[in-house]
Amino acid sequence: MEQNTQPKKRGRKPGSKNKNKRPTLKGSGSSSSIFNELEREITGMLNHIQKAQDLAARELEKIEQRHSRELEKQKAKLEMSINLWKNRAKDYRKKLTTAGTRRGKVGRPALSTTGAKRGRPVGSTGRKGGGRKKAGELTKRDIILSYVKEYKKPLTSREIIDGLFPTSGESDKKRFSQGVYTTLTLMYNKGDLKKKGTQITLG
Repeated sequence: MEQNTQPKKRGRKPGSKNKNKRPTLKGSGSSSSIFNELEREITGMLNHIQKAQDLAARELEKIEQRHSRELEKQKAKLEMSINLWKNRAKDYRKKLTTAGTRRGKVGRPALSTTGAKRGRPVGSTGRKGGGRKKAGELTKRDIILSYVKEYKKPLTSREIIDGLFPTSGESDKKRFSQGVYTTLTLMYNKGDLKKKGTQITLG
């Protein structure tokens, strides 16, 4: 018997697991569609990159502007502070400068002489130390020497100060003590008094 030969069918057999792959250049798909898809993806990536660059540039510009404004503020504050101190120094020099100073030296402030009278104010009880002594007026040296002679025993500098301060007429004991210490040092050097340890005796 003659067998009918039928042409073989191409393609996937029924029940086969093989599936059509994505069309490639060597496959059955269209190459133009592949290139178009790649072009769209690349274009999209380039657009994203461009947007990111633009955003970064804008942020950088904002940061630079912000820092620039802060620097300008700091500069203005410093200039204001410098001008303020210059004006204060100028005013201070004007107050200290007197009209009669030579060579532009800074001296004491000029005193107003209108209505000022020389001499001791009315109602004052007497001089309280300082200045030049009048003729016949006792000096600190004379007072200390008389006080040590009167006691006829060694005294300390603190005892001398405590004994003389109530009758000195001065109100500042610290200033009075400094004057007594200075006078005692001069008396040691001249030999009017002798000091052994803390004890002071006649020379």
